[in-house]
Amino acid sequence: MKNGAFVVFRKEMARFLGDRRLFFTTVILPGLLIFIMYNIMGNVMADTIGSKLTAETNVYAVNIPKGVKNLVESGAFNVTVISEDEIENAKKEIEEKNITLCIVFPKDFENSVNNFNPNLRKQTVPNVEIYYSSADMASSAAYSRIVDILDVYESAVSNVFDVNFAANSQDQEKYDIATNEQTTGTLFASLLPMMLMTLMYSSCMALAPESIAGEKERGTFATLLITPVPREQIALGKVLALSCMALLSGLSNFLGTVLSMPALMSSVMETSDTSISVAVYTPKDFGLLILVILSTVIMYVTVISVLSTIAKTVKEASTLTLPFMMAVMFIGFSALYSTDAKNEIVWYLIPAYNSVQSMIGIFSFNAVTVNILVTAGVNLAVSAVGMVLLRALFNNERVMFAR
Repeated sequence: MKNGAFVVFRKEMARFLGDRRLFFTTVILPGLLIFIMYNIMGNVMADTIGSKLTAETNVYAVNIPKGVKNLVESGAFNVTVISEDEIENAKKEIEEKNITLCIVFPKDFENSVNNFNPNLRKQTVPNVEIYYSSADMASSAAYSRIVDILDVYESAVSNVFDVNFAANSQDQEKYDIATNEQTTGTLFASLLPMMLMTLMYSSCMALAPESIAGEKERGTFATLLITPVPREQIALGKVLALSCMALLSGLSNFLGTVLSMPALMSSVMETSDTSISVAVYTPKDFGLLILVILSTVIMYVTVISVLSTIAKTVKEASTLTLPFMMAVMFIGFSALYSTDAKNEIVWYLIPAYNSVQSMIGIFSFNAVTVNILVTAGVNLAVSAVGMVLLRALFNNERVMFAR
C-alpha cells in the first residue's frame, strides 16, 4: 500500500484534533502558561545580571579624581584612564563588548565640587556622564553599580553634582549606546532558546509515549500491525503526525513568549526605556527559526518514539526518556549564560546544542546561514538514523508484542 504512511498520518491527526482536551493541553496551554513562567524568569534574570560583574570588569574613565578611582576599583572594577579625545572610541569599545562602560568627569571636577556655592544661582552643577549599553548584561549591571558608588561618594562629599543629568528622555538616551535591535536581540537570545527547547520537548513527551507505548499497553497496536500497511510506513506516519502536533505546540510557545515580552521587560531591564518588538526581525530570520524548530521537533519526536517503542507502558517510556529530558534542559539553560552564538561550525554538529546556538544567532542578529543549514542537516540526519532504528523495532515481534 503506497499511501500507507498517509493513512496512518491521517488517523493520528484525526485522533489528536478530535480530542479537544489533548489539543488544548498540547497546543493552547503551553502558550498560556508561558506568561506565568516568564514572571518567574524575570527574577532569575535579575539575579543573573547581578552575577555578571567580576574582578575583571573593565571601565574607561576621563578626568576621574583619584579618590573616586580608588572607590570604583574597590567595587570590583579595573579602571583605565583615557583622554577626552578617546571618548568616541570608548563608545565603540562598549558596543563591541570589549569594555563595560565609560565614565566622563568634567575638568576640575574636585575643585567644582569643593568650591560649589549653592547661593550662586548661575553656578552650574557638575554632571558626570556614564556611557553604557543596555544590550550587554555586564554593561547594564556595571552602570547600576557605578551609579550606586557615585551616590555614596556624593553623600560623603556634598550633594553638588549630577550623574547623567538630562532635561528630557531624548537627552538621556544618548548615554545608552545600545540600539533597539541590540536590546531586543540580547533579551530574546537569552530567554527564547531555553524556553522553546524545553517546551517543544514537553510537547513531544505529551504525545509520543501515548501514541506508541500507550497503544502497546492497551493492545491496540497489534491490530494496526496486522493490516496490509508496511510497518516502516506505520512508523513514518506516526512520526509525521507527532511532528505536526509538536510543531503547532512549538509555535504556540513562541507566540506566547513574544507576547509576554512587555511584562518581562519591566522586571529585568529597569534602566532602559527601549521598546521590545519582533518587528526588528526579517522574514528571513523567521524562516531560519522555523527551519531550526522543525528539524529539532522531528529529532525530538523520533528519539522519543524509539524509546517509547522499546517501553512496554507509558510509565516506562517516561522513565526511559528522563535522561534525554535532563540533557535537553541543561542544554537549553546554556543560553542564559551566553548571548553570543559560537562561530565555529564544529559546535553545530552536536544535536540539540546546535539548535540552541542557532536560535541565539538568529535572535541576536548574528546568524550564519551555513551554520543554520548544518544544524538542520545534523538534526534530520539523527532523525533518519532514528527512523531506521524505529523500523527495525517495528519489525521485531518480541519488541512489539512484549507484555
